[in-house]
Amino acid sequence: MKHSLYYERIGYEWKTKALRTVFRLLLLCCMVSCSDNDSYYDRPSWLEKPIYDVLKEKGNFKMYLEAADRTLYSSVLKGSGNYTVFAPNDDAFKKYLTENGYTSVEAIPVDELTKIIGYSLVYNKFEAAHLGDALISKLWEEGTSIKKRTSYYGTLYKEAINGVEQWVANGYTDVSQVQNSNYYKYLPIYTSSYFNSNGLSADDYTIFYPGSTYTGLNVQGGRIVNSDIYAENGIIHEVDIVSYPLLNLDESLKKDENGTAFRNILETKVANSYLFIDWVEAPLTTEVYKKLYPDRNITEVYLKSYNSLPFNPNYEYYSGALGTSEQAGFTYFIPSNAAVETFTTELKERARVDDLSSLSKSVLGYFLNAHMVNEIVWPSNFKKSMNANGEFINGKGLSGVGFAESGVTKSTFASNGVKYNIDHVIKSKYFNTVYSEVLLNPDYKMAYYAYTKFFANSVVEELLKSPITGYLEENYTILLPSDELLKADGYTYNENDNTFANSSKLGSSMNADDRLKRLLQMCVFKRIKNDEVNTEIANFAGSPSLGYGGYGYAVNDYGDMIRFKDNKIQAVGNILDGDEVTATELKDFAYNNGRVFGIDKMLQFSPRTTKPTVAEGWEDQTIYAFLTKYVTDNPDGKLFKDYLDKLTLYNATDQTITGISKAGFYTVLVPTKAAIEQAVASGLLPALNDVLLTDENQSKAYIFVMTHFLSGVVIPDDGTPRIDPGNYETLSMPTSLKITVPEWDLVSTRLYVNVAKQTDGTLKFTPRNYEVGTTVAVEGVNNGTVVRDVKKSNVMGPRAVIHAIDHALLFKINPKQ
Repeated sequence: MKHSLYYERIGYEWKTKALRTVFRLLLLCCMVSCSDNDSYYDRPSWLEKPIYDVLKEKGNFKMYLEAADRTLYSSVLKGSGNYTVFAPNDDAFKKYLTENGYTSVEAIPVDELTKIIGYSLVYNKFEAAHLGDALISKLWEEGTSIKKRTSYYGTLYKEAINGVEQWVANGYTDVSQVQNSNYYKYLPIYTSSYFNSNGLSADDYTIFYPGSTYTGLNVQGGRIVNSDIYAENGIIHEVDIVSYPLLNLDESLKKDENGTAFRNILETKVANSYLFIDWVEAPLTTEVYKKLYPDRNITEVYLKSYNSLPFNPNYEYYSGALGTSEQAGFTYFIPSNAAVETFTTELKERARVDDLSSLSKSVLGYFLNAHMVNEIVWPSNFKKSMNANGEFINGKGLSGVGFAESGVTKSTFASNGVKYNIDHVIKSKYFNTVYSEVLLNPDYKMAYYAYTKFFANSVVEELLKSPITGYLEENYTILLPSDELLKADGYTYNENDNTFANSSKLGSSMNADDRLKRLLQMCVFKRIKNDEVNTEIANFAGSPSLGYGGYGYAVNDYGDMIRFKDNKIQAVGNILDGDEVTATELKDFAYNNGRVFGIDKMLQFSPRTTKPTVAEGWEDQTIYAFLTKYVTDNPDGKLFKDYLDKLTLYNATDQTITGISKAGFYTVLVPTKAAIEQAVASGLLPALNDVLLTDENQSKAYIFVMTHFLSGVVIPDDGTPRIDPGNYETLSMPTSLKITVPEWDLVSTRLYVNVAKQTDGTLKFTPRNYEVGTTVAVEGVNNGTVVRDVKKSNVMGPRAVIHAIDHALLFKINPKQ
């Protein structure tokens, strides 16, 4: 009764009959007539003999047949069906006996022989030419098969669940897995067809089987020495090795003393509940196995599966999207115990927990996923291989180290994939980028919740970019507001419904979520760092060489500007409040894509501190109010604003400038008084008092004002090479403006300004040639360069900046053609 399940499965799991045998039997029926001679029912002499008889006649498979005779598989070799047999010859069996300390085949336990013989039988007939191919929907997919399903499968085993030994089966559905293919073991077959199709070399074989020779027709660590021996019920390939069933990845890890620390994380429990393993009591399956194995005292069977991982390492079949179980498999990278212990010690310190079970399931999952790949990673393809987190295994992709230098200490082929033991923990974007501080540091829990809720597909994806994921030059500096700072601003977070609230007064157009999103985006700075360009914000010491009183400048992810000096930072609101934010770099960990700073106060876009109870303290200024204050502090720019006022482009009711959006971003260029007077003298701009005398004058004045507002961008004069030459739109001309000059056709069009860096790093603005339709050519005649002075340029405002420039940006208007 012990082997009844094997026998039962073998009896009904045939795939197809051998077509040649069926044809000959049909032919026989047609050729012979009714006869009283009993020889009519004899087996035709020309019919190929069963596998068992063919092997017996060969004479060098005595030990294999002796082994088969001690199992129920003997009847399979003698009976009907359609199998491929990888039959070890007597020399192979003798070697097996010696290596395992047996004196004879009779000395080998029956259970062990059952595994050997069952594992040598593959369903369906595969000639040597097709061992590297997969038969899919009756068509051969050439060079896609790396393993074949055998007739051997594992069933029940014992495993500790919460410290108690229980009977376990792999699966998640009661009873059904007893009938499915979850248990069938796969035999790897290394063929030139598969290797050539996948760009592999002999090294991809010998790395797994040191001391063996790759022939292009290998079975495990041995060779097919005689192929395509035909039989009535299949085909035989003589091999020089006894193949013992491979462990699957789960079984291999359990036996791996160097993988204990990794397995402990995989088996993490919280309150006696496993995070990544599901144990399901299976009463129906229990009854099945009770009947199959009455001598095992089975009282309860549990089904084992894994959750929240890219694959189930205990499943024999492939569940991914790359192909069938014959064509694909999984990969485990198992770091050494010492490497895991070093990593987890640091992880606990960063997260300030005493035990890994105190970490979130997602954090532990990121670690596990970093070491799992839902396909077979071959040494030849190592450089371009990525893990389940979408990270390069070697940390840099094609520019990183190859397999030989990767720290792999052992390579093992499993029945459902491959396992590599490595001497290090694989780097992950979740533990090595600047975002890891948001993820792990308990001081920033509210920021983490907000990032997850609002920015999972935007800012978070940016902050996770690094060489690990193929981004070699992205660099980020982030300022992290602590929970205490956000609470001081009035924020609370409800974990039950994932909502934020702010108890303080908010402006009429501001809600708690919008304010929080802006506050966090103001703390993120995206930069570039490579061998040629480096715009990293390494610190907030300032930039004395710029000529702005020692200040440095930067634009954040939201689009606001900040200025900084002596590690003191100010956004617009901080300047209006007369306040400064102190930044202190967190240096406990070396991030691979930037720097992280803690702050003692919030960066503010409005005077939140000095005006906490009125809307003005919570909302942006208007651009007009910003410009008005600018010319008050800087009288040299007043003439430019006088032109704007003369054209009545300011609407006092809603406090907007025509063409300016309350939510827009702007760079405002204010020519000096001398520059405007020079433009008037050149005849390209009417004098202020003459603006309204004619439509032509009015149009020239409007184009002049419009050209000095760059729309949709805040461009600082920060001295970095960050700004590449580019063309930026100016304000558009409104349709309400009456222009009657017949040879001009500029209504509802935009002009453009080219922005570039000069050799000294200053910004230069040039009107761009632009063709309106096909009739009017607009030609720029002047360049404007930023006037560096802390009171005149880099003056920060509401999603805007003002620069004084030394020449007005003007156009010659050519007549319609």
